[in-house]
Amino acid sequence: MAPITIDTNLFALQNKLNITSERMANYANKTVDEIIEAEKAQGNSKAVQLEKQLASDPNTLIKTYQLDNPGNKFNILTQIPSQKQPELLELLEDDDLRMGLNFFSQEQLLKLVEEYAPIEEVVNAALMSFPLQDIMEMMPDKELNNFIVSKDLDPEFLKKNLAMMDPEIIAAMIETATGEPVFEEDPKKLMTMLYGLDDDTYQEALIAMNPDAKRLMVMNMYQQDEEVLQLFPAGSYTAMLGTLEKEEMMPSMVALQTESLIGIDSELPPDLMSIVLTQIDPKDFAKVLIQKYPNLLTQIVAA
Repeated sequence: MAPITIDTNLFALQNKLNITSERMANYANKTVDEIIEAEKAQGNSKAVQLEKQLASDPNTLIKTYQLDNPGNKFNILTQIPSQKQPELLELLEDDDLRMGLNFFSQEQLLKLVEEYAPIEEVVNAALMSFPLQDIMEMMPDKELNNFIVSKDLDPEFLKKNLAMMDPEIIAAMIETATGEPVFEEDPKKLMTMLYGLDDDTYQEALIAMNPDAKRLMVMNMYQQDEEVLQLFPAGSYTAMLGTLEKEEMMPSMVALQTESLIGIDSELPPDLMSIVLTQIDPKDFAKVLIQKYPNLLTQIVAA
């Protein structure tokens, strides 16, 4: 493994080893591990003590290797195997994870949102960007039709909301589905006629509802149960978000929760993921190095 050059705290290292500046100068371009080994060979008990501290004490690591310096963290992170880097994303706060989203193109990001985010989060992102009425206006007729005949839509909830529709709309639905004129105007009798249709004709009647009436019904349903919007596919909402400029869309990504953010950021290439990971708290980073990557520490050049 190639040496890792970072801005180590030479003064702190010198003090820990209790050696002079002149003696420290002899160790130019040496790794910290090599310096400690050289001092141990000369009988320096401080070197033995420092070696133990570097292997177990996060604070000593932070001070010696200046792990609060993003540049230092980046140089070390780039040496961690790329397949292992995503494991470190769990150490980041949500706001830090969202920073990684900026590295994707809008098209890439929306595709990943569909892949990793549950529909609830996708819906919330859309609602942060558009009023409900605009969302309904942008919802394709095909998806409105799929919604109204969806097996996931509670039949009784649907019937409750159909009963709230204007009689003219129900009559037109029955006429279109049966091909016969409807002269009935009484709302209750119209609903009886609608529910008296066989299953296939009933579904045809539902699909035949005026698209604007469908949109109004969905908005009414939403007032009763916000989860109703989750019956539409994620792709419908990401398509809406795609109509915005990226900078207009990004604030809505606050709707994405930790698991989704980690999933999306895990798709970043190693160099960009390393940039995102520089936001890890120094103490957490030090603990990871001690527990999982002690070999990296032996490669750090004291510069």
